[in-house]
Amino acid sequence: MASKFLALSCIRNESTTRDLSPRPHYPSMPKYPKGVSVEKIIEGSEAKALFSVIGMTCSACAGSVEKAVKRLPGIREAAVDVLGNRAQVLYYPDFVNKETIREAIEDVGFQATLIEDEVNERAVQTCRIGIKGMTCTSCTRTVESVLQVIPSVQKAQVALATEEAEIQYDPNVVSHTQLMEAIEDTGFEAILVAQGKIEARWDSK
Repeated sequence: MASKFLALSCIRNESTTRDLSPRPHYPSMPKYPKGVSVEKIIEGSEAKALFSVIGMTCSACAGSVEKAVKRLPGIREAAVDVLGNRAQVLYYPDFVNKETIREAIEDVGFQATLIEDEVNERAVQTCRIGIKGMTCTSCTRTVESVLQVIPSVQKAQVALATEEAEIQYDPNVVSHTQLMEAIEDTGFEAILVAQGKIEARWDSK
């Protein structure tokens, strides 16, 4: 009987001395810089950077690189290609630069090198793709974001009024069929309107 009381006493002492304070929580870094409205960033200028990433062997490696980049403030989107050893990033230069992005990739254990003007040195082709199902500017932004992170896409602009996307890309790396599939993956119908050396319709900035 005495042993039972002793056991209960030990349990009570252990429960009262146990640290019941909540565990610390470490939130990930916000996608947009603190104190800056999302609307202001969206309206600002964007830039694209392409990196060679050496050392990736699987999808988990690509996930680590993508997560590291997206934790930086001022990153709009990042896409990592394991087979091609590439990472393409859309970012806002007012809040983050190429060197910071490169260092973030290397901090997770991979060798990163900025590829300067690679897209401009290749043969660029333009195509226009009709898009059915868009109803607002949010739809156009969704399609643009998907297209702009595809490796070798130099520029992509989607117009709600004409229901078309105009895309400059390297046909040696990606085909117009793959571009259409990327659009359809967002839930819209894609139809090829024109392809080849066509006059660009977007306004020069």
